[in-house]
Amino acid sequence: MKSSKEIKFFIFFIITMLIVLLPNDAYSMQKNEKIPKEVIIGGELLHLELNTNKVIIFGVSKDSLLKNYDLVESVSGDIVRKMFNQENVKIRSKQDLIQLLITMKEKDKIKLNLLRNDNLITVNLDKYQINPINLIDKIPYTATLTYINPNDYKFKSVGHNIDFYNNKTILNNKGEIYDSNIVSINKSAKKYVGNINGNKIPKSKGNIFKIDEYGVSGKVNLKSDLKEKKTYKVADEKDIKEGPAYVIMKHNQNEKNKRYKIKITKVNKNDNGNIESFNFKIIDKKLLKKYGGIVQGMSGSPIVQNKKIIGALSHVITTDTTNGVGVYIKVMMKG
Repeated sequence: MKSSKEIKFFIFFIITMLIVLLPNDAYSMQKNEKIPKEVIIGGELLHLELNTNKVIIFGVSKDSLLKNYDLVESVSGDIVRKMFNQENVKIRSKQDLIQLLITMKEKDKIKLNLLRNDNLITVNLDKYQINPINLIDKIPYTATLTYINPNDYKFKSVGHNIDFYNNKTILNNKGEIYDSNIVSINKSAKKYVGNINGNKIPKSKGNIFKIDEYGVSGKVNLKSDLKEKKTYKVADEKDIKEGPAYVIMKHNQNEKNKRYKIKITKVNKNDNGNIESFNFKIIDKKLLKKYGGIVQGMSGSPIVQNKKIIGALSHVITTDTTNGVGVYIKVMMKG
């Protein structure tokens, strides 16, 4: 049996070792996650490929028996029974269905069991009525990298929830990210939100393992490229003030990060008095000339003030695209 003094010393020793070994992380008891004190700032344009829970039909003509946004649940019919000795086989990926089409003969029919507007329906088709081009199991998405944690190489991007076709269960929380270069810019106007068209660089930059109301989280692959990157301190609530700040962007890989001037116009707090977000206005003439205002694809762009990262670009104000909303960085990290 250990004495009281021995137990107290042991507890003191463990706490001391945790402090020594984890100097760059604050611990969030709410979400059971570490909040880093410093991060590598992002700004790079990303091409995201978000995996879906089901194969989606998209791009079909109006006279097709298939409809855009149909979700493929399973397949059935004689050909399925012959191949699998089962009445019904679940379709988990685009490739599952393509393999079936390859093995079908000209006269073969297949039954696609689909979810359409939350109703389960069955469509009987031959192999020529299903074009592989119209089968989607990855959804492309353009956004901006917010930060990378230098301790564990985890990243965060986007800065808001991702919802497709009013279906919150369509994504399965997994995917990949790639660097991207701008091909063209559809500029914003005062009440019109433009967008960035990017060209994906084929080499995967990292994997996505979570999608939540503050964007996507994952882990980067190219750890060696991060050693020389500058880190920024993570701002506390008391650090965020109304006034000048910068939004950081790097929309071509051969460029350096560019800092564009913004003005924090309002700091928003929740019912408990904690900061959740802030409003800002773009005042940088170069950004306004190039993009017209905030455009789709800028979501996730890091925002810094007094050499600290305070948040990420989350939303554009559609009545005036020079105005936007940023999510507070620690709120994003806890998400």
